[in-house]
Amino acid sequence: MTRGIFSRPDPISAANYYKRAADAYKQCGENRLERLHRIASGDCQLGQDAYASAAADYTRAAELAEGSDETLERKRQECHKLHLDAANAWASMGEKGRAAESTMKAAFGLIMGEEMGKAIHEKGLTSIEGAIESFVPDPLNRKRNYRRTGKSIYEDENAVDVEGAKRVAVELAKQNIITDAFAHETLFQVGVELIKRRHYESALYAYGAGTASLEAEGIATVSLGRAYLSETILTLAMGDTVAASQDFQQVHLQRTSYLSSRECALAEDLIRACTAMDLEALDEARSKSGPHRSAMANLDPVLRQLVGEIRVSGRAKKAGKSESKPKSAGAPRSGKEKRSTGVVSEANTQMSKASAPIPSRTQELTGAELQQSLEAGFAEMDDIIDQMGLNDEEEDDDIDLT
Repeated sequence: MTRGIFSRPDPISAANYYKRAADAYKQCGENRLERLHRIASGDCQLGQDAYASAAADYTRAAELAEGSDETLERKRQECHKLHLDAANAWASMGEKGRAAESTMKAAFGLIMGEEMGKAIHEKGLTSIEGAIESFVPDPLNRKRNYRRTGKSIYEDENAVDVEGAKRVAVELAKQNIITDAFAHETLFQVGVELIKRRHYESALYAYGAGTASLEAEGIATVSLGRAYLSETILTLAMGDTVAASQDFQQVHLQRTSYLSSRECALAEDLIRACTAMDLEALDEARSKSGPHRSAMANLDPVLRQLVGEIRVSGRAKKAGKSESKPKSAGAPRSGKEKRSTGVVSEANTQMSKASAPIPSRTQELTGAELQQSLEAGFAEMDDIIDQMGLNDEEEDDDIDLT
């Protein structure tokens, strides 16, 4: 790659030599040297418009950087830059789908090594949401309002004719939407990763992009039904029952193939239970042995867990903090016979009467009269306990255990 009197730089030959050297270092297990020669080979290939080879070299170098012995911050920066270089190479040859995938890898390179339950920092979340838009532009994403950071590249703030600018943006977005095979799977995987980190709004934004990709494709039925159900689950997990019901009626039910699906039945029962604030109906709808066990089994394990965390009011909580029915105040005494419900209800009624607030006239009672009133109340409570058979002095029925 140096210029001499009788020679000039030859990027094509240099790229081949760098690639062969990188393969040799790979056999030796030299991570750093292989990475450097992959980058040099990619640069030479890019200069000669060999975009596919350059993207492959950059991607391989990014994978090597992820497994290197460098500091965590340096590995993040290298992975982010190398995947972006690969995305630019794919975009230069018109491979929009592969370019978007490399952009997504670059975005997740910024959060490499972070704890799963930890919230994503703003820079990383901005990069991830920007990568989502590289798959499906915001003008075509019904969930674009759930985007937490950044602005759409299709938004023109200085436009005089706002409506005209929106129409132009939609037409441009239709030309750039990614409808390649399995493109929606990448978006759904991004949504799952965001759910793990409790970023429900951004996850719904990712699922909205995946749904838009399937709708634009116009072929999918089962995958689209599961995408609609995922949107419903996420919206309910955020505590927005009204939005979930509106989307279900105005968008999801307009798709004929969705009406007769198992996912539609599950979404309907979940929305109905949350609207009526019926915890029993909600538990029945998401039960593993309930009528919707098939639809639940087809969900991603993370979404299935999220369904179990949905509450009839408010945002979903982590496992162990979900709602539960009130338990009995105390366990029954050992050796005692269980009393009938009628007796307990009658006794509870009498206890309620006994513990009812004393009328205001008792405030004028003297000390002796107040003491007499309290003793009468305790005597009545003792009678009620005797009727319930809870007196410790009573003996159990004679049972021969020998």
